[in-house]
Amino acid sequence: MHIGAIVSLAEDRQGDETSYGRKYPRNGRGFLPGSSRARLDILGRSLLERAIAKLRQLPSVSVRTIPESPASTSLLPARSAKSSNFITAWESAVAQHVQEGASQLLLLRVGCYSDLDYEELLRFHVQRGAALTQAYGTAGALDLAVVEADCLRGTETPYRKVLSAFIPEQERFFFDGYVNPLKEPQDLRQLIEDGLAGRCSLQPIGNEVSAGVWMGAAARVDPSVSINGPTFIGAGSRIAESCTIKGSSSIERDCEVDCGTTVDQSCILQGVYVGVALNLRRSIVTQKRLFHLDRNVEVEIDDDRLLGTTKVAPIQRSAAFGGGHTE
Repeated sequence: MHIGAIVSLAEDRQGDETSYGRKYPRNGRGFLPGSSRARLDILGRSLLERAIAKLRQLPSVSVRTIPESPASTSLLPARSAKSSNFITAWESAVAQHVQEGASQLLLLRVGCYSDLDYEELLRFHVQRGAALTQAYGTAGALDLAVVEADCLRGTETPYRKVLSAFIPEQERFFFDGYVNPLKEPQDLRQLIEDGLAGRCSLQPIGNEVSAGVWMGAAARVDPSVSINGPTFIGAGSRIAESCTIKGSSSIERDCEVDCGTTVDQSCILQGVYVGVALNLRRSIVTQKRLFHLDRNVEVEIDDDRLLGTTKVAPIQRSAAFGGGHTE
């Protein structure tokens, strides 16, 4: 059985107020809009990389990734969807998998996180003899579906129109395990806490150097730093003298935390410089921006002495993910 996987990167619609950020962001964008969430490191690896690695655990699979347009709102392109770069790329990806002899197509939008087992979903689909099976969690659809490839062979009709006919008769695979929607900054924080605590399958990428303390490759921590686990420090990051890291905090790759700063119950996203003697508590930090989780407010910071781009040389990724056709 050969599986053809199509991985699309979920985009937020323009003006979507549920994307990461304040309700009326000054620049019109959310805190972490659209497909940037799929490519964002979470405990050392992005959701896109994790999804592809998980797919590659299947016995026989080929994977194609495509970016979505901001107008897309569902896993399956609508029957009436207007022609676009995404529609063209999606139709092409389906056609190539069908021509290569795939038994099933596994369609996945990367936007939320779940512990769903792809093999279990595929077994359910085959056992039910369905043309289309969609996965659902307790709060609704999980943007994951399986399509029987034989139903698409020999048609001259656009594949999205063929699939739309299967939707009313679809099988539903119900998953009651761990799901995080990643719609708000608080969701990101919860996923990191759950990953560090072992409450979901999202594992920190690095070595556990002491109980509950994970460090990525080439991370450097001064001996004077106080670390209370669980904590994650990503590859290539540097923690300077007299800092304190605690409260299930995460510091992603290629970051720099300068002398005397405390990071408590907070997330520092990749490539961020944090200045001297600061006290970060219950916050998510990007370059130039801070989101306070309890006050639910975003602050833009233009002073490079406080927040900025790290001067640490970036660590090269061990594998390239994200575009085109990967086998």
